[in-house]
Amino acid sequence: MASFKDTGVTYYEEDRHHGPFVVRIGGTSDFVSHIDPLWKRAWPPGKVEVVSGWENPAVLKLDTMEAALHAAVQVWDIEGYHTTVEALNRGGNNGA
Repeated sequence: MASFKDTGVTYYEEDRHHGPFVVRIGGTSDFVSHIDPLWKRAWPPGKVEVVSGWENPAVLKLDTMEAALHAAVQVWDIEGYHTTVEALNRGGNNGA
């Protein structure tokens, strides 16, 4: 497992070509469903929405590892949540 820069973001480099990707909140079964980095009703601005469950259709799915890492860093910057970027098409990640 690798970590991304100075953030609470971890990922598996071997997953890089097995997208789509999701951003899971700190070892839970909760996943990011929406990120609004410009949401002005908070200070500093930003809002992260989270849903529960691997099979939840509202889970945000990202096509590339780079996009998922960017999203996870936004979650860190906005909420300070530790996250893991995980590939949906990689066996064993979803408890199946």
